[in-house]
Amino acid sequence: MLLEDIRFLVTQDEERRILTDVDLLVEDGRIDEIGEDLSAPGERIDCSGKAVMPGLVNSHTHAAMTVFRGVSDSKLLQGWLEEEILPREDRLEGEDIYFGTLMGIAEMLLTGTTCFNDMYLMEGEVARAVDHAGVRAVLSYGMTDEHGMREPLEEVERLITGYKDHDLIEPAVGPHAPYTCSTEFLRKAGETAEEHDVPLHIHLSETEEENERILEAEGKTPAEYLDSLGLLGPRTVAAHCTHLNGADIEILEERGAGVAHNPAANLKLGSGIAPVPGLEGVDVGLGTDGMASNNNHNLFEEMKFASLVQKLEDPREMSAQKVLDMATIDGARVLGLEDRIGSLEEGKRADILTVELSSPELSPVNKPEDLISHLVFSFSGNVSDTMVEGDLKVRDGELTELDIDEIRGEVEDRRGRIDGESA
Repeated sequence: MLLEDIRFLVTQDEERRILTDVDLLVEDGRIDEIGEDLSAPGERIDCSGKAVMPGLVNSHTHAAMTVFRGVSDSKLLQGWLEEEILPREDRLEGEDIYFGTLMGIAEMLLTGTTCFNDMYLMEGEVARAVDHAGVRAVLSYGMTDEHGMREPLEEVERLITGYKDHDLIEPAVGPHAPYTCSTEFLRKAGETAEEHDVPLHIHLSETEEENERILEAEGKTPAEYLDSLGLLGPRTVAAHCTHLNGADIEILEERGAGVAHNPAANLKLGSGIAPVPGLEGVDVGLGTDGMASNNNHNLFEEMKFASLVQKLEDPREMSAQKVLDMATIDGARVLGLEDRIGSLEEGKRADILTVELSSPELSPVNKPEDLISHLVFSFSGNVSDTMVEGDLKVRDGELTELDIDEIRGEVEDRRGRIDGESA
């Protein structure tokens, strides 16, 4: 496939170059060549009126929670979780997870996300949906002590052995949080991740209440506690991190752990905002969290939130380029995938999106640098084309493989039972 006459190619490479009037050749799922006047047999996409950029990376979500979208919009996290979410999760069945995930994937593809980091229940059903849709994902079974230690760890082993060599799925270990897992359980989760050399995905310091509970129980902050158990390292993805102190940040930096920032969900639940400007030595990605706490998977919208919320006291904080980095190359780095995705460079996998520049919200572009500001602060997220491994998943704004009407019907049919309205 040849993307030809690209008006603006946002590479997100080390120099953050924006190339103009170039072609990009995709072969065997990777970016084979970037240059002028390229030619190749096969499909061609005219990009003379488009910006081409890396597919976005959602570094923390619970995709199947699309089935809960809108169930609770005005509660603090603990009430939201205990009164609204947990009772519904008890009613979930495997097909609910499968179709809920497909709905989330459809939304992500239509808004330019090509890779997501997921933690949830029945993650085998999530993997089935990811495999069917042909998107890239890091998947972990959200584990707590609630159902005992053996069952979830056996589930994790099955996920790892089943998908360790998959082209698009990277299995991970996902102990839910320090306050929902015992010390022994956390240790075993860390050992499992180390044994299989897979990422460890965990919620960390999401609320003040969490910090207080761990301080009271362990005499340490959540970050200090996880560090004492050996759970913080280069393959750790710590979600939220809204209540870190200086010592916590130093630990994350020294251990090489990554942070997944979720500003919309944290604002909606009144949990706080991660001190991203203070995380200069820590890799930070951007996530949407689940759809009951956001309520969408649109990372373009999330970029705007991420920047504006840090500008409350100083407009110089969190530039458009910084948050675009978080949604692309930095997010890939947090997930350990920066050698494959996150930038458009020869040899990397062809996870690519295109944006039609004729839209009023993207005008005018007097110089290439204007485009970055427009993408972060004014673009709706309705992309033209989305490609994963060189396969077009969205073409001219329409899904090419997923039947959105069928998926929507399945999700709507299941919602009543999940809400407890029918048997």
